[in-house]
Amino acid sequence: MGPRKSGWIIFAALCFVVGCTASDEWPVTAEDQSEILETVDAFFVALATGDADTIEAMFSEEAITVSVRPDDPAQPPTRAQAADLVVGMRSGQFPRVVEPYWAPTVMQRGPLAVVWTPYEVGVDGNLIHCGIDVFNMSREEGRWKIDAISWTSEPSACEELWPKDKNTFRPQFPKGE
Repeated sequence: MGPRKSGWIIFAALCFVVGCTASDEWPVTAEDQSEILETVDAFFVALATGDADTIEAMFSEEAITVSVRPDDPAQPPTRAQAADLVVGMRSGQFPRVVEPYWAPTVMQRGPLAVVWTPYEVGVDGNLIHCGIDVFNMSREEGRWKIDAISWTSEPSACEELWPKDKNTFRPQFPKGE
């Protein structure tokens, strides 16, 4: 094991033992946090309403999606081009999903941001699963673009992940969604 890899392992172990937070060292301005979360909110509203054009405009050119199943370690992550999501939405192969999230953690430095947040996903009013969403974003021409969305798909984790107060769910979905 090289010195770089062992250094990261030591750092990760320290974070596990004492806890690491980026909030003090890498402060996010209220304006940036608002813009970043507005982008995430707009993504989920567009997903719920089937607005493929809005979602397509939110992705950077080479954006990807990554899905993992923590309950099945033998199953490798599923990776795809984000453009595949847009194609699926336009062809009607992708259902309209309502995916509220809560308690987002936003980390940002200059034109780079990460949003880490628990979520639940439902289709036609039926809860499908919960998990963690991770948005990797960059500011391009004054707008936050989505470079990657990764998520865990955890059908048995909802009780563990749900907030005490579901009134903290974001975003505000249009009536009927």
